[in-house]
Amino acid sequence: MNFKSTPFLLVLFVTLIIAAYVELNFGGYGSSGFLALVFFLAALVMLAKLKGTEQTRLKASWKFLLLGSIILIADLAYNIRTGSAIQTLDTMVLFLGASLISINIRNNSISSMGEFGTYFSSIFLLLFLVVYAMPSRLGSNIYDYYGYYATTVPALFLLRFMNVSLHMDSLTTFHVYGVEDIYYKIDLGCFGFYSMMLIISTVLAYRLTSPGKNQHSLVKITAVLIATSYLANLLRIIILVSVGYSYGMATMQVFHTFLGWALFAAIVLPITYFYLK
Repeated sequence: MNFKSTPFLLVLFVTLIIAAYVELNFGGYGSSGFLALVFFLAALVMLAKLKGTEQTRLKASWKFLLLGSIILIADLAYNIRTGSAIQTLDTMVLFLGASLISINIRNNSISSMGEFGTYFSSIFLLLFLVVYAMPSRLGSNIYDYYGYYATTVPALFLLRFMNVSLHMDSLTTFHVYGVEDIYYKIDLGCFGFYSMMLIISTVLAYRLTSPGKNQHSLVKITAVLIATSYLANLLRIIILVSVGYSYGMATMQVFHTFLGWALFAAIVLPITYFYLK
């Protein structure tokens, strides 16, 4: 298999972006924060190989430069003023600002990456608004029901089959009674929402910026990535609860940060290799 093929580079980009997201959100600052940056920079390298020096459809304009600068300054100023940590939504907003600025750089590779980044971050932010922000504002917890039936129920069923003692408290919370009692809360990250939004954003952005390249395989690649994301999140819950049940919370937290992206990579890369071979 050609490891420089577009589909494989697309998979590597998604894997690195998901790894950066998991490290940033579950690892905090310190070494995990630096590792998130390493994964993000590696994703940009994959993106450069993926996009090459293509002509962009979004042409350089002072409006993009001004808008990108305003977005960067506004987000950073808000977080500094409120003392908030930079999280997923902030990183996407900042990436959008930087991408809009990059469109104006007189280098085909960089401007092409800027165009991709503009579509990618815009699509992600739109999905976040529709899937999470708007339902939350309206008081809906529809995503909790999805997570409960699609992720929590099958995970807890398998854990009970493994003789793990637990009690469901709500749609998103449960207690596990092992070497110590541990309270678990399942959120959007555990449901795989963010991973799926990253996958969809990547594929749609690539489709918009490279309309003539390998479009026939994009649907299949997307299906493989989403199925892998779901399976990785399901296994992550089962493994973390099993580790906490047998060895306690401190040991479980050691695995908590990296297990999600490690499982995703361990599953998706071999499947992609044999699928594309």
